[in-house]
Amino acid sequence: MNIAIIGLGVVGGGVYELLRDGKTGIHVRHVLDLRAIKNLPDGMLTDNIADIIGDPTVDCVVEAIGGVHPALTFVTAALRAGKHVVTSNKEMISRALAPLLEGAALHGVQLRFSASVGGGVPWLHNLLRQKRGDTILSVYGIVNGTTNYILDAMAHGMDFNTALADAQRMGYAETDATSDLDGLDARRKCAISAALAFDAIVEADDVPTLGIAAIRKVDIETFRQHGLVCKLLMHAERGTDSLSAYVEPTLLGPDNLAAHTPTNHNCITLCSQHSGTLSFYGQGAGRFPTAENIVQDLMDIDAMAVNKGRTPMPLPMDNEAEHHRYYIRTARKELLDGLAGENWNGALLTEPMSVSALHSLAKEIREMDPDAFFAGLAEYGGETGA
Repeated sequence: MNIAIIGLGVVGGGVYELLRDGKTGIHVRHVLDLRAIKNLPDGMLTDNIADIIGDPTVDCVVEAIGGVHPALTFVTAALRAGKHVVTSNKEMISRALAPLLEGAALHGVQLRFSASVGGGVPWLHNLLRQKRGDTILSVYGIVNGTTNYILDAMAHGMDFNTALADAQRMGYAETDATSDLDGLDARRKCAISAALAFDAIVEADDVPTLGIAAIRKVDIETFRQHGLVCKLLMHAERGTDSLSAYVEPTLLGPDNLAAHTPTNHNCITLCSQHSGTLSFYGQGAGRFPTAENIVQDLMDIDAMAVNKGRTPMPLPMDNEAEHHRYYIRTARKELLDGLAGENWNGALLTEPMSVSALHSLAKEIREMDPDAFFAGLAEYGGETGA
């Protein structure tokens, strides 16, 4: 099989390195990049997408530039040209999954994006495999390595700013880590996972999200005193005629597998009707783990392992039915008037309340106290946070 790689950055470069010896039977014919990249074979580098789209010998396009534009334009053009597409682009997939799948089906090609959630963890591949003969009830877990690294470092005594700087130095966080810290990256991955699990159209912007930017050592110490650790988790669950999906810091007890997930690793779980709980653990990011997931998608296509996924359908978002207790720390105590609960070192552990109600309250409180922090105390797959 002949492929073209769009973007020879961290991930795209990793794919090229894994394939350059030709042992897989997959050969790189073109690399699209605006930079003058050295050490590529003559004629391989191009700055024009038409060279790829118009080459009938290219069977598959690997998109590795990220973002929505021009990635979506390039991918759409490749599908229309009858070329398979493999991508790790979570932002593009979370925004345009349904039309991209429809385009792939219309032109008789495959769209694969296993590396868009979990990096090197074979999460989406196994989620789809499990769904073939089973009913997925819920999906949840750690899907962002940057925040997990920071929370793990803080659990070992580091303060937030030092942990963030350490993550940036080690390449686990971008210079502008807002997307990770505010939970936006996890929100996109939640939307993709829920869409595949429940054959639903899930807009990332509809997933209520809380991040960890305001967490401090006092919170970590309070959690430790109660035998808990904090992890940023995504959660999605299918209801009768709707689905629940949200992202929030979550307090977990020592019996929960995710509580023991260190550094930049991911731990993602599905619960299904027949098989029960299945968890997937590994490197959530990084050049070669992510590139290897892309190569696995390429090898599946080359082996004609066709994924006959169902077209996503609209399904209302309803987070009213999901109730659990919440930890709220704010300097504006008057904003908590009327909420029943326990005093946790000056913070409040509420009585059970709906996800919708808490996220609405959090928005109001943060307008008056940007340093306020919120975390849920929830049950996952029979494992309680307390």
